[in-house]
Amino acid sequence: MKNTSGSVQQSVSTQVDEKNSNGSLAQPGLSMESVVNAVAVPCFLINDDGIFVCGNQLFYELVGDLPLNYHGLDPYNLFAPRSAGRVREIDKQLIASGGRVSHEIEISSARGVPVQVVMKKSLLTDGDGGVFGILVALLEFSELNAIKTALQVSESEKQAILEGFPGILCLFATDEKLIWANEKVRELSEDPIGKTCHELFCRRCQPCKSCAVPKSLLSGKTQTTIQQFELQTCSGEERVYELTGTPVRDNHGLIVSVVVIGRDVTEKMRLEKQLRHTQKMEAIGTLAGGIAHDFNNILTPIMGYSEIIRLKFMRNANADEVVLEYLDGILRAAKRAKSLVEQILTFSRASEQKESLLYIQPIVKEALKLMRVTIPSTIAIVEDIEEQCGIVSVDPVQIHQILMNLCTNSAHAMAGNHGTLSVKLERDRVDSSGKGWLKLTVADTGCGIPAETLDRIFEPYFTTKEKSRGTGMGLALVHGIISRMGGRIEVQSKVGMGTTFEIYLPVSSKRIGIDQVVNTVDLVKGQGNILLVDDEAQVVQVTGELLTSIGYTVTGCTSPFEALKLFSGTPEKFDLLLTDLTMPELTGVELCRAMKEVRSELPVVLFTGYSDQLSREDVQQAGIDKYCMKPVSLRELSKIIHHCLH
Repeated sequence: MKNTSGSVQQSVSTQVDEKNSNGSLAQPGLSMESVVNAVAVPCFLINDDGIFVCGNQLFYELVGDLPLNYHGLDPYNLFAPRSAGRVREIDKQLIASGGRVSHEIEISSARGVPVQVVMKKSLLTDGDGGVFGILVALLEFSELNAIKTALQVSESEKQAILEGFPGILCLFATDEKLIWANEKVRELSEDPIGKTCHELFCRRCQPCKSCAVPKSLLSGKTQTTIQQFELQTCSGEERVYELTGTPVRDNHGLIVSVVVIGRDVTEKMRLEKQLRHTQKMEAIGTLAGGIAHDFNNILTPIMGYSEIIRLKFMRNANADEVVLEYLDGILRAAKRAKSLVEQILTFSRASEQKESLLYIQPIVKEALKLMRVTIPSTIAIVEDIEEQCGIVSVDPVQIHQILMNLCTNSAHAMAGNHGTLSVKLERDRVDSSGKGWLKLTVADTGCGIPAETLDRIFEPYFTTKEKSRGTGMGLALVHGIISRMGGRIEVQSKVGMGTTFEIYLPVSSKRIGIDQVVNTVDLVKGQGNILLVDDEAQVVQVTGELLTSIGYTVTGCTSPFEALKLFSGTPEKFDLLLTDLTMPELTGVELCRAMKEVRSELPVVLFTGYSDQLSREDVQQAGIDKYCMKPVSLRELSKIIHHCLH
């Protein structure tokens, strides 16, 4: 209902009992001005005839006018005279239809310039449904545009982050279903939206508690897990991702979603695995070297005493041939044990190899002849050897060892079936640095190697054979030998199709000289006083007896200090120093230096079971003339000493 002064009667759905002095109607103790002033945006109230009733302070600040100038007037004529007619028509339609309406309009502002605003209008009715006014709120376009711009920038930043992030970035709802994701997630699934985390990452149909999303939902904290899955890339490769889930909370602290960030750690994991493998190889190498040192000290008296007994029997005209045969058997077994130790030292890369410049074609042919005798006749051997493929610096024994290991593995892969073992030796192409390569290929038509074990075949003690058919050291030794020679080995294999090993060795630019042929059948006897030093009493005893048997006078010591004291008293008495390298008081190198200070021209021979610290530079700087590995045969030791003395 209307009041003659243009005021409105009652507030929303509440009867008003009194009139205010300014003509407006309100509840007792609550004026319409108080209600309008409580609104946080510029607004004003008009009655159903379009007459201004009241406005809030924000409205007056926007239009730059006083309340007194608006009361009882049409406000549209004051701040929007050109649009007043159109706006009044909108108000009439609102009164007729009810509800709310919004429209744009340009008004005069306090700044003296036109301002675009949006008018949001709500129809006010009393408890009986009668219309008594319209509440009009004004929102400046500048504020709306700022909000829109901020939203657009935020959306653009979100898209840039989603598409620019190199890893996985996605959002899951509390039911663990995907809400949005970047393109990297689409490599896991063509249509990932709506799928659960266990379907995408764990590849399971049933929920799990192992990945980052359920862990974050349960704990309410950031959780990180490692997941391995296959991306749908061209190569179909297996990748390892580190997934981090972070809960998103609303204003009340309740979790509404989980953001998941996935970082590709495949390369990191590969490097860590490689580092662990390297550390394991170093540890095994150190252990192997220590065992080899002790084992060589054990082999020295075995070989030494056997040679002494054999010499004494041979000097006896009535020697028992059976005993001599037994002694020969002991020496052969000891030499095989020595070769085994050399293999262990090769694996640990601690032994000095006997490399020389040579053509390896004869070695390859010799190894294949031996393999023809040892492998079943159901396996055909195809030989393709290029006669002019270059010279390499290698140890011939190790080339033989490489071929025997690879060919034996190939024979085992074809066991019980007909197959072909192909061995090819050729000159490979020259690389970009101008270095030439020799290529040795060993291929078979056997069962092949599964992909999951292919990267482990060069690990020591890793084998897929029965305990009676292998120790897992063969390919590890092959890898160690080739790496030491400066070469590389590559392998390709398919299950059911066979395996191919390709070995590349650097071709030397040097030429082979004519070596002097030395007759080593007879022992080289001699004369002279030798000072023998070793902390193993048994080694001193047997080595002393060996040297004595071929004409030398030997003074043995188990203490380096004792030997140094003895030598310092009579330095001219001794013609040669024969010393072990590793001793508790002084090393052989330190003992050599100390004696060289007393007598610089003293010949020195160093022999050792193992050392990963001894180099040619150390030997030369210490003044050592020769060094050899334990156990050393009497024939070899006699040649070395004779060479140093003469």
